Amino acid sequence: MRWEDEGLLLSVRKYGETSALIELLTRSHGKRAGLLRGAFKKNIRPIIQPGNQLQLRWSSRLEQSLGQFKVELLRSRFHLISRNKEKIHLLNLVCTFCSAYLPERDSVNNLYQRTIYLLDSEKELLVNLLCYIKWEMTLLKDLGFGLDLRKCVVTGSSDCLSFVSPKSGCAVSRQAAKGWEDRLLILPDFLTNKDGKENISPKGIEDGLLLTGYFLKKWLSPVKSYNSEPLFDTRDRLLNYLRSNL
Repeated sequence: MRWEDEGLLLSVRKYGETSALIELLTRSHGKRAGLLRGAFKKNIRPIIQPGNQLQLRWSSRLEQSLGQFKVELLRSRFHLISRNKEKIHLLNLVCTFCSAYLPERDSVNNLYQRTIYLLDSEKELLVNLLCYIKWEMTLLKDLGFGLDLRKCVVTGSSDCLSFVSPKSGCAVSRQAAKGWEDRLLILPDFLTNKDGKENISPKGIEDGLLLTGYFLKKWLSPVKSYNSEPLFDTRDRLLNYLRSNL
């Protein structure tokens, strides 16, 4: 069995004296892990840095086997990301979320595209964080836990959607939420605007991070036996970074 694809390197683990087990988010084959021989040679070591985009050739006798990779560098971004504290946090979050929660071999092309766009963004902090919130929304959707923000779960109206039910993940209008605001999550305007205009503010970004973070903890943490505390500690540091810099 053989296939070729491109992928974003998520993690590298030493295997034996000279090989490594590498894990990638690929464009067409989902999350894949495989053996890379000679991974720590001088000409290969700089290539296998998390966040780098690689051209892949995978081969195995059987489709369900671990298989072996041969790689070539398409885009090196680790050295650029490492200069920016905010982008380091984003890279760590993206790689850890994908590695911990994405199922093996399920195609997630939309998530792959959003990941590349997020990591290559050179815009200001608020815009990058907006991209990251939408990345988390895509992750939830691709895992079957998408939020329903199309219309109010109470009235069926698509007007004045201002909150999200923490129980169902559905939008709630301002009118339907009267008297219950303190029990609901705030829905930022940039997640519901249909005119394409995104009014980004520090408060809106904070509300967006709190919204997606709530459902990531609620719906993903119980899915598998995984210590998610360090992951969400990293996420909290990103939120604190936002509060201290804006």
